[in-house]
Amino acid sequence: MAKRSARQRKTRSSRSGASSNENVRPLRSEDFNRRPATQRDYTFSSFFEDEDSYAQERAYARSRSSSQGRSASRSTGAVRGRRSGAIIQKKTTSKARAFALPQREESDFTIIACVIMLSVIGLIMVTSASYYYAYTQMGNSMYFFRRQLLWLIVGLAAMFGTMKLPFLNLLNKPVLLKRVAQIVYAVSLLCCIAVLFFGSNINGSTRWLDLGFLSFQPAELAKFGVALYISVLVEEHQKDITKAEVFAKLFVVVCIPTALVAYQNLSSGIIIAAIGMIIMFVGGARWKHFFCIVGPIFALIVLVVVLPMLIDIERLPQALQGFMQEFLYRTERVQAWLDPFAYAQDEGFQTVQSLYAVGSGGLLGRGLGQSIQKLGFIPEAHNDIIFSIICEELGLFGAGIVILLFGIFVWHGIKISLFAPNKFTSLLAVGIVGQIGLQAILNIAVNTNSIPATGITLPFISYGGSSMLFLMISVGILLNISSYTRKTSAS
Repeated sequence: MAKRSARQRKTRSSRSGASSNENVRPLRSEDFNRRPATQRDYTFSSFFEDEDSYAQERAYARSRSSSQGRSASRSTGAVRGRRSGAIIQKKTTSKARAFALPQREESDFTIIACVIMLSVIGLIMVTSASYYYAYTQMGNSMYFFRRQLLWLIVGLAAMFGTMKLPFLNLLNKPVLLKRVAQIVYAVSLLCCIAVLFFGSNINGSTRWLDLGFLSFQPAELAKFGVALYISVLVEEHQKDITKAEVFAKLFVVVCIPTALVAYQNLSSGIIIAAIGMIIMFVGGARWKHFFCIVGPIFALIVLVVVLPMLIDIERLPQALQGFMQEFLYRTERVQAWLDPFAYAQDEGFQTVQSLYAVGSGGLLGRGLGQSIQKLGFIPEAHNDIIFSIICEELGLFGAGIVILLFGIFVWHGIKISLFAPNKFTSLLAVGIVGQIGLQAILNIAVNTNSIPATGITLPFISYGGSSMLFLMISVGILLNISSYTRKTSAS
């Protein structure tokens, strides 16, 4: 009897083993490389993920969390390669799907708070730094305050309007998105060309284009146009961006507006080139291409600027003397940067006065409105040199708050880029944050004589209508991207 029962148990186990072996496929190597969607770590997700796999994982997570979705979970798991028990289904091959945005939520409040606080500080400091100049030159001490307030209201309206626009719906229409980017880029080029022939000359520089009802700097439009178009091209060439010919194509797209702007405004040209290079680098371009293509051009510019300091340009051939004369004033700025007090009466005058303002502020400053350097010593102190007035009136404490606000803005902008819904929006966010952060760094460096003097405004703080408007539009797009961040929809 015992022998018969043992034989029956052996027969049953062999049958069950045979039946299970028929329904379970052998394990594959990819089965060990996958993680269930419920265990996915969204904290530092890369924006290079494939959108389709991300949508499938979200669908799988929802089906697992619902109490009535066991059958849906098993079918979804079979499609994704998670087979168990007797469920064996052939993996289906689906066609290209439309891009699905995450559920829209509130925009990043920290970015909004930083922009508003910086703008209010800018409005107060523009008023304080300009009232003497406005009274003596315009006859109205509140002239620049009223204009800055008007542009601030227009800029904030543009920011909140852009934040609510269905801009990201273009992600499902790549052809239309590329056409829009091409149009913005082409218009910026046309404006940059027009300013060379029809621009208004202000303080010896032809940077403004007067349309009758509005004057603006085409360089501000070019910054946004380059960021938008390069982001589209890098996303389009994400599979072959490591090739030299693709890098050269993208580099030419960046160089055209850079050259047009740098002819009259070198500082803005540097910003435009930096925006393009940052987006290309984050998009996957190789280091060696930067060294091989960008390096020689940068070395040539440095040589042209430094060469007159080493030799007398009159000894050069006649053909090169005219070319070198065009860069001579930049050489003088470098000399004034190296020893500003030796050139305190000409090229180093503004740098010396700026250093006086920064040094006299101390820890807490002289007090709001108590600056001495703005009383004719620093010409147009409400423009590029306004950070030195902040240091003089508010001291190291006030300057530290401004730097801290810019740091918080850049940090949250980087997080928005990391959790952007797809690669294009991530690259565009990088370009916007890179522009604002780089402008702030360069402006502060100029005010403290850390780099040679150049005309770079302090974002949201320096006086300027077109600069404020285009900055606010860019921030609005950044906030639009933040409202679709994958971090908020990970649950």
